[in-house]
Amino acid sequence: MFKSGIGREFEQEAKTVIVSAVLETTGQLRFGDGTDINITVTEKDVVADPEGKGVEKAVFAGTKRRGVDRRTMHELRNKYWEAGECFIPTLCGRCPTCMLLGFTGTTQKNPLIRDINCKSRILYATSYSVQRAGDAVTTHSRNQVNELTQTTAGSAGIHTEEVIVAGTDFPTYTTLHHVLDWEVGAFAHALLENVNQGRYTAASRAQGGMKFPEAGGKPMLVVDVSGPGIFPLPIPKTSAHEHRFKEVQSKFEEGGNVEESRARLEQFGFSVEETDEAHAWKRNGDEVGRRYSGEAALSYLRDRQGDFVDFLSTLKDGGSKEFQAGADEYYKKIKDKKGSEE
Repeated sequence: MFKSGIGREFEQEAKTVIVSAVLETTGQLRFGDGTDINITVTEKDVVADPEGKGVEKAVFAGTKRRGVDRRTMHELRNKYWEAGECFIPTLCGRCPTCMLLGFTGTTQKNPLIRDINCKSRILYATSYSVQRAGDAVTTHSRNQVNELTQTTAGSAGIHTEEVIVAGTDFPTYTTLHHVLDWEVGAFAHALLENVNQGRYTAASRAQGGMKFPEAGGKPMLVVDVSGPGIFPLPIPKTSAHEHRFKEVQSKFEEGGNVEESRARLEQFGFSVEETDEAHAWKRNGDEVGRRYSGEAALSYLRDRQGDFVDFLSTLKDGGSKEFQAGADEYYKKIKDKKGSEE
């Protein structure tokens, strides 16, 4: 069946989710930003501190993270999807991941979706390293080896590249807009498995991997969930110029502290209800949203990952065609509405 948060018929089930997580490198890795003469460079930006001085930071672009996540979602989807191929850059525009992560209709051959640009409902913010670029990035030279002669290729075979070193921390922030549980699960699957499998890298020989570092003995992970999309609690963010990891840890510890949340929420007319797994904010007795932190946030994401797998299982035995037909009907309504307005 066609079930996507993009459709108005699932309005009551849809929610907005904000995932705040710190990713720490556990070895050398590279995100890739092209080549400058004879060196593969890593993207860096200069950000201003309160005194107006520039602080150079390593960059983990949101588009890079989204690309890795999309491929991971595709791999699992392909085990169930039976209605044609869909891959980067030739996206089909009619499968679950296209409906979630979007596509550009101008590149499509299908006349039904050729003029439609579908925006991603997962918004990936670009992340800056906590550590300064001088501490986060190093340069290495590699030799090209001839296995038969057991020699190197000389100067022509030397390649120099910048890599992110181990122990570099990237606070990441991702907003999932108007999503169903299985769509939250698609993102959760990508995030958790890409961290576990060391896939957030652009180089096969620089797969140092990542992990969730800890604050107060808990993973630095906070998940906020709200049906109406109302978030009175600030997410655990620090300024981009901040280079002290303890300051970032402090923000995540505060984010998981119920009493800190209670004081802030009551200022805005909300009440707080604490459960074993989360704390909820309510207004006039009605729940508006929930915050999960640390292990509870991990459990929430793992549960949603299970929802993603359960949803994909419905695409077997004709389910893929049904979903595709539902997507076509959705696009037809859009085209009909567009035509009536012209």
